[in-house]
Amino acid sequence: MLNRMALTIGELDVLSVLGTHGPLARSDLARETGRSTATVSRALERLRRAGLVRERATEGGGRGRPPRLAELRPDAASVIGIDAGGSMLRAVRADLEGVVRARAARPARDTSDPAALIADLLALVGDVRANPGGPALLGVAAGVSGIVSHEQGRVLVSPDLPGLEGLELAGILGSRLGVPAAIDNDDLLAAIGEASHGAARGCRDVAFLSFGYGLGAGLIVDGRPIRGASSSAGAIAFLSSGRLERRASGRSIPVRYAEARERAGDVSDPLVRPDARGVFELAGEGDPIARTVVDDATEAIAEAVVDVAALLDPEVIVLGGGLVSGGGFVFATVEGKLKDALPYPPRVAASVLEGAAVVQGAVSMALALGRMSFPLRGRSNRADAPRAVLELI
Repeated sequence: MLNRMALTIGELDVLSVLGTHGPLARSDLARETGRSTATVSRALERLRRAGLVRERATEGGGRGRPPRLAELRPDAASVIGIDAGGSMLRAVRADLEGVVRARAARPARDTSDPAALIADLLALVGDVRANPGGPALLGVAAGVSGIVSHEQGRVLVSPDLPGLEGLELAGILGSRLGVPAAIDNDDLLAAIGEASHGAARGCRDVAFLSFGYGLGAGLIVDGRPIRGASSSAGAIAFLSSGRLERRASGRSIPVRYAEARERAGDVSDPLVRPDARGVFELAGEGDPIARTVVDDATEAIAEAVVDVAALLDPEVIVLGGGLVSGGGFVFATVEGKLKDALPYPPRVAASVLEGAAVVQGAVSMALALGRMSFPLRGRSNRADAPRAVLELI
């Protein structure tokens, strides 16, 4: 019944308010939606018959009949979020409250083969999709590394998954799965994930900066994702003409360490080729060459954070990625730089979701997409319509 039901604007308003505020009495729903109690009652009855909401009695304690609370039935439908940020593909299925109900991961068999990548993504969706007769699938969203046109649903540039370049991936997924689909940059979806369920929950102005093998940023201003004129906003690797990536990426740090050892004439163990995390560990153990490289990388990270903070004035800057994971000294340097440089420094927080940030952001986008996909009857021009913290679609 869910997929065939045409919802009115009033019914969508009720769903939106329940999704934002949780269980509410009819009188509270009327106040939050700006509609009459009679209209809310009719909407609730229809939504109840569709299996989307339920009502339950509250505990007694006062005189008269206790009010009943309306709430979403979170298991009435589901969405799928995908993280295609590299050679390991991940997906989750979540209910209407965004709670993850199933997870799966698959390696990409050939990152340069379009057909193989599409087949891998569809197989991944199959791994988490509910069995026939289970909750209806409302929508799918995927985060892809690189430059992604959300509006066109097209992958423009993806060094990690070159086989996806030029593909209208959203359209392909949507037509193959029979549901609305969207794609976006993986760092932007990580920012959405942190804002909806993580370190930036409830914030409307957020910067998520990822310092890992590569560098990237996801930006949210006044609750809206910032993508830019060419869909490449957040490409912090190019700050200072690319110097940031050369100083502070997981790709460059091991190279810089090896070069510094060679310049110092240190050939005591030529077989040692640590990755970036290994260089950080060596610095912590007192290796002076590693310490020099790590100090410079940390300084570069702090300078980038200050630049982003000065430009956007966000409520919070969330730092994620392998280079800052567990790096308390990185946060100390960043916070010190911000305090010295800006009159109103933002809060700095470590990613709470870490590796799950992208799929959680994809779930949030798929939920927004699913709500927008309901066929509507009537139109609404009300200025007081409920406004979500994040406006993703």
